[in-house]
Amino acid sequence: MTHGRTALVAALLTLVTLLTACSTRTTTVTEVRSDERSGHQYRDVLVVAASRNQEARSIVGDTLTKKLNREGMGATYLAGDGGTLSWDNPAQLRNQLLDIARKGQHDGILVSSLVDARHHERYEPETVSYIPDSRDIGPTASMTYMERSVRPESFERTVEYVIQTTLYDSTSGEAVWQVISSTVDPDSLEKGAADFASVIARALAEPAGKEQGQ
Repeated sequence: MTHGRTALVAALLTLVTLLTACSTRTTTVTEVRSDERSGHQYRDVLVVAASRNQEARSIVGDTLTKKLNREGMGATYLAGDGGTLSWDNPAQLRNQLLDIARKGQHDGILVSSLVDARHHERYEPETVSYIPDSRDIGPTASMTYMERSVRPESFERTVEYVIQTTLYDSTSGEAVWQVISSTVDPDSLEKGAADFASVIARALAEPAGKEQGQ
């Protein structure tokens, strides 16, 4: 495993994975909860990637903010090193973010956090099959051979990261919208952040009650 790949995996385990992206991999929405208030009704949402890792917060938060802005939603990335925030205490972090949002006159907070990492393994044993192959051996005769075909054994490991993204109303402090998404085997932070941002922006823009997904 290369140094770069090792660093990426370590970051993912602290939530660098608000991502996805290996070419055939994708982020999918598995559940949406809403009280029928759309993200478009919020003038300026404070966007937070809830991770201790500053690089993750910066890339994921900034990418999601820019995507929301391009989709016509008012959004502001929570800048700064986040050193005083309680990243390991969700309840405390929520209250701290509400204080920041109210002081900055943001009417909503969009928080994404890792809630589970599921490891999957799949083993396929070697298989041998025989395929008939007929060959002419004369003008009126033929012979059938059995051609041997071997598929070697294979072993695949994947990691599925379950991400919870919640929209809070700054005035009431209540969660008004939440989506659970699943990301499998992210390849890079930047590509993963872009894919994740597209999925979340689309889900947030959909009317309440409409089935979500990619």
